[in-house]
Amino acid sequence: MAKKYNKSVFLTSGYPGGMENNLLELAESVNLSSCASLDGLARKLKAELPACVVIDEKNLQNLPQFVEDTFTQKPGRRFIPAAILTSEPARIAPLFEASHTPVQIFHRDDKDGLTQFIEESIRKSIKIKFWGVRGSTPCANSENIYFGGNTSCVQVEIPGYEKLLILDSGTGIRNLGTYLQNYNRSSIDGDLFITHPHWDHIQGFPFFSPFYSKENRFRIHMPEQYRGGAEEILSGHLTKTFFPVTLDMLAADLTYVTQPEQPEDFGAFTVDYLVANHPTKTAIYRFKINGYTIIYAPDNELPLTRSPLRFIDKFCEFIHDCDLLIHDGQYDLEMFKDRKGWGHSARERVVELAKRSGVKRLVLTHHDPSSSDHDLRELSGKLQSYRGDTFSFVELAREGRMISLPVESE
Repeated sequence: MAKKYNKSVFLTSGYPGGMENNLLELAESVNLSSCASLDGLARKLKAELPACVVIDEKNLQNLPQFVEDTFTQKPGRRFIPAAILTSEPARIAPLFEASHTPVQIFHRDDKDGLTQFIEESIRKSIKIKFWGVRGSTPCANSENIYFGGNTSCVQVEIPGYEKLLILDSGTGIRNLGTYLQNYNRSSIDGDLFITHPHWDHIQGFPFFSPFYSKENRFRIHMPEQYRGGAEEILSGHLTKTFFPVTLDMLAADLTYVTQPEQPEDFGAFTVDYLVANHPTKTAIYRFKINGYTIIYAPDNELPLTRSPLRFIDKFCEFIHDCDLLIHDGQYDLEMFKDRKGWGHSARERVVELAKRSGVKRLVLTHHDPSSSDHDLRELSGKLQSYRGDTFSFVELAREGRMISLPVESE
């Protein structure tokens, strides 16, 4: 049975700002849950993740620290949209500029703004969750914490689809596994699409806790490599020489699939891929879900000129008019000069080609380990100049960030 869509809203007080009628008119199935205390909110979050949380400033002390502790202490909580109600938005907003949990600030009397926030949170949507956004190697340094230090892992949630859909198994997949342990109450059936077997895309594979339960079932998809398919490649990495746990020690029912390039129908979605410009056979996965085209290309080098094999032409045709492109943006043009052939792109080139190809939403990922939060914040500000006529949004991938693509209700 497909999971019901989450329409729970946690409030730290009663109906804020006289909004009772606004909230009750949102939808019949909205579940409003009031928490009289911080302890009450913490207890509820241990048992359930709501569609959103509305926090009234007047009920809390040391509000930024409370939000930071509450929403980052367990994997998965950073994906919860959070709103702060206050009488002084201009005073409160700067306190959250460095917060690891994105929050929206509303004046206590802004009933329309808060209503829209809740409507968007409970809307039936495809949800793209970033569990790992770093490239090459994980970096657990203080200067990398805001954007995240875990390597590539993205989760895609499809309304009405009960199976798990994961893209890549970098170190970010460990937190996804912990989240599932904390909040999932049933066996797990899922598909893991690995773009290629470089370390930063499979480092988290043996640390994904659902693989150790015999109740779970997964299909592991990967393009065929020079030395074999998914099972051969992963078993080569998980040998006693390199790691204490081997594939045959994983208790879950695992099926290894050599993923074909041509479109394949999975019911709730179809997937095909273009072979990336990368040192080993690497997939640029294209998913078609509920009328959206979502493309995942974390490792792909875009030459600055047309290549003899017309790769740029093929790439632009493949991504043409897609709704969301998640693409490698590890370098800037200056860094790229000394790294040609390494298999990664200059951000400026990605933006140029995405713009030319009619991409609607662009997210740059696979951040270089040397790119600090300060560097990425500066870049993020510059990218906003492309927003509007060019892209509906363009941004840097950030661990704990969720993108929602609304779908029509049944």
